Amino acid sequence: MSKHIIGLILIFVAASSPPTEAQDFSGAASVGIEYYDAPSLSQYFSATTGNQTPGTYTTSVQLEAAVEYFVATDWALGIEYAYLTNQSNGNGLQIGYSYSLPTITVRRVVTGDNYYLRFGGGIGYHFSSLGQDVLAYGSTTNYSSSGLGLKFDAALDSKLGENLYARVDADARAEFTGILKTKDGTPLRIAVTSAEVNSDFSGVGIALGLVYYF
Repeated sequence: MSKHIIGLILIFVAASSPPTEAQDFSGAASVGIEYYDAPSLSQYFSATTGNQTPGTYTTSVQLEAAVEYFVATDWALGIEYAYLTNQSNGNGLQIGYSYSLPTITVRRVVTGDNYYLRFGGGIGYHFSSLGQDVLAYGSTTNYSSSGLGLKFDAALDSKLGENLYARVDADARAEFTGILKTKDGTPLRIAVTSAEVNSDFSGVGIALGLVYYF
């Protein structure tokens, strides 16, 4: 989805639904861990670096920034950007991979005494990338892919100051980012089976962060 379409959506919401008196916007930043299963990537790493077992979950660092606009007392529309990164090394190879996850979100917000409780989710067009370095030759091959991704989450915001809150967030993700390919369209393959490698994954995560309500 283009930046222009996202902008039009927010303008429409702003014009049609006035914000609450207590808050108009919130901005948040968090860091956490995503525990996920990427079956095709796992098979690829097992065959190349030898340090992952197919069918097992792995852990990635997750960084996230988000802004939300309150369209009603108990509903918020937002845009967030999450970044996951990890690597796998072995057998003379160094492989780094990452996911960029921009997402439009809708959440129900329950207000309590010095806290907000939030439930919701979102959808976005997401991107993955993988760089494979052959250490003996100093050569690098880069692959990328993209596709739809879904997120569902729940968060508790606890008051620290007048407008500052601490956030604990739990999420579940499903990513359909597809076959990893070079710029010229050559797919990444598992050498033993010649199977194409995709970056699809499902996972759950937890993050800690700070939120400021304007």
